[in-house]
Amino acid sequence: MENRFKIDRRPIPLLFLIEYRNAFMLLTILGTFFYYINRDIPVNELPLPGYRAMIIFFLAVTLWTLNIIPVVITSLLIMGLLSVYNVLDSKTIYSFFGNSSVFFILGSFIISAGVKVSGLSKRIAFAVLSRYGNTPFKLVISIFLLSATMSHIMPEHAVAALMLPIVGDINKSFDKKTIFNQYMYFSIFWGCVLGGVVTYLGGARNPLAAGILNEMTGMNISFTRWWLGASTPIYVIISLIIFHFKRKIASETESGRIPKAFENRSNYRLKKITFNEIKAASILILTIFLWIFYNEELGISNIALLSASLYFVLNVAKWDEINREINWGVLFMYGGSIAIGSALNSVGVLKWFVDNYLINLNLSKDGFIILLIIISIFMTELISNTAVIVILLPVAINLGTKLGISPSLVTMGVALPSGLSYVFPISSPVVAMIYSTEQLELKRLLKSGFILKIISIVVIYIFIKFYFPFVGI
Repeated sequence: MENRFKIDRRPIPLLFLIEYRNAFMLLTILGTFFYYINRDIPVNELPLPGYRAMIIFFLAVTLWTLNIIPVVITSLLIMGLLSVYNVLDSKTIYSFFGNSSVFFILGSFIISAGVKVSGLSKRIAFAVLSRYGNTPFKLVISIFLLSATMSHIMPEHAVAALMLPIVGDINKSFDKKTIFNQYMYFSIFWGCVLGGVVTYLGGARNPLAAGILNEMTGMNISFTRWWLGASTPIYVIISLIIFHFKRKIASETESGRIPKAFENRSNYRLKKITFNEIKAASILILTIFLWIFYNEELGISNIALLSASLYFVLNVAKWDEINREINWGVLFMYGGSIAIGSALNSVGVLKWFVDNYLINLNLSKDGFIILLIIISIFMTELISNTAVIVILLPVAINLGTKLGISPSLVTMGVALPSGLSYVFPISSPVVAMIYSTEQLELKRLLKSGFILKIISIVVIYIFIKFYFPFVGI
């Protein structure tokens, strides 16, 4: 009888090292962390809480990048360390779970779950499949462009909350998980992020930047001028992503990693629409209406929570059904992300960096603009994009004025890249919600995010240099 067992002849110490490599790596990282955080190292006028916040931040980025432990656990670890090492007081740290963004995510999850439980997302998913589901490329691009377009007229994270359950139901129509599933989630992610910077309606950072500009200089950027300036570089990046999807999907289809036959996806037949679906659709339409037209008056988080409650008031779904659909871990993850970002801001790390390094640089106009874009687009991965605007824009306007650069151009040079968060969940609820799906490989997310950042830097600089002065920015 043929021996079916293969004997592993590698040395036992090597096998032990391979089996527990993550544990050894984690011990090494934590050992290095505790060595540095317990040292009182003077860093050019940076106070001790600032030094410790910086060390904790480096630990968070390392653990998030290597994914040795779940990102949720990393976020909880961050909050504990910030408290233990007195970077911020405990009451302040744990109050970040009361941040409006956390409650927006909770409300959005309940809305998404209600849409899913009612069967409405399944109906929408099959409607999309029947119209665009005959080829992989058409389906991905339709999701991408729909996400980007909707983010022009309503907050980007609201769009992500609406699109995720629809794509989740589309995924269920496939026999097995393929790389194609990741492309669909990337299409929501990138569509929402890019579409959200084009107008004042896509997120709070754009009107905030315009407000700071007006307060400091008396200048205004109208809705139309903002759209004319922001849309062109963003639409170029969107076109490059469409080309990337077309090339990659064609390659994956030819290699057999994506099924060639998509026609059967459009042959589903659903039953007549139910009263429950009608109620869910009515709440959804009301929510979108309020997000678009009453966002400033009511607040996006308040609208999300009020709309979420209607799913129970109108008996669309029961709590047990909703509870099964909510990823509670992402709320803890986002709370930790807000905590470290706020700590870096509160204890002066970011101001220290700007005052000691950015202000003292002797740069040309072009060098200043390039540096501004680079700092903004990478800084937004460390703290919320609104915090980037608040910290960086006033300094940038003052420095830009001394160099003879238009304040409105400087404002766009900070605001546009600060909205392009492609990697970490600190900057935006969109990224946090995408992380929560656990559909994207971390290695692929990091690689694609870094490449997109380089492309975005080049494209935005070219348009700021040659196009923005032409449209009066």
